[in-house]
Amino acid sequence: MNNLQCIVCGNKQDLKFELQHKVYQCASCDLYTSDATFDLSFQSSLEEDSREIGLKKLRLQNFQSIIKALEENYFKDKKNIKGLEIGSGNGWWLEVCRDNKIDCLGIEPENTFADYYRKNDLNVVMGFYPNPATDLTEGYDFIIFNDVFEHISDLKSLLLSIKKDLKKDGLLIINIPMSNGFFYRTASMLYYLKIKSFLDRLWQFNFHSPHINYFNPKNLPAYLNKYDFKLLQNFRLETLDFSSIRERILADNKMSKAKAYTISSLLLLIKPIIQNSSADIRVFFFRQ
Repeated sequence: MNNLQCIVCGNKQDLKFELQHKVYQCASCDLYTSDATFDLSFQSSLEEDSREIGLKKLRLQNFQSIIKALEENYFKDKKNIKGLEIGSGNGWWLEVCRDNKIDCLGIEPENTFADYYRKNDLNVVMGFYPNPATDLTEGYDFIIFNDVFEHISDLKSLLLSIKKDLKKDGLLIINIPMSNGFFYRTASMLYYLKIKSFLDRLWQFNFHSPHINYFNPKNLPAYLNKYDFKLLQNFRLETLDFSSIRERILADNKMSKAKAYTISSLLLLIKPIIQNSSADIRVFFFRQ
């Protein structure tokens, strides 16, 4: 029997999808929540070389869009800005910040990229947030999540810590996939045709850090508002670099090359539809 309560509106969430993990949906605010957990062994089917080829150009482009918004709308003078990225992964956001002369510290629990951080002189604390090593007496001007917020189970504790670590007028920036986007809606339709693999992939159930929640443009601000974070703006980010779709798909090393070729060819065929559909990824700017 399911007694899962929606973290946004408090209503009961009902079973929606039976995948590698169960996924529940709130009928009131449309939040999706899985019963997956983070695998502390860090073992998964993630293939980092293919992932970098398929993602890097796209991520750098999206990060530049976020930087542009920061410069134009919030920080005219970047000289004394202090930022924190929670879940730095491959370090690309930190590199973009450095190139734009923005001081940003990262925190990352996984050691996969530790050598890369050292070789590229990136300032990253190894471990889980909150960590005493990330304490900043005067508070951060911004704290950012890049495809990380949706992977965290205890969001209440997380947001309470963030409120302490941000300056009074500091920014919380969340770059996150959306459940109302083209790919999630398409994968949901395929589920009812008995094709579950696409939803499994979107929830990243094959990887050690699966999605816990899938938000949309309405329920994410509603949830953050419960912790007195006011939405300032949000905008669409790009979902695919169409020049490296196959490599992006092959980031899951359980995916065959033949299947990756078929899927990438189909995506190229429907490129105009994807680009004119609801955004699969959005970035949100909040102020406390």
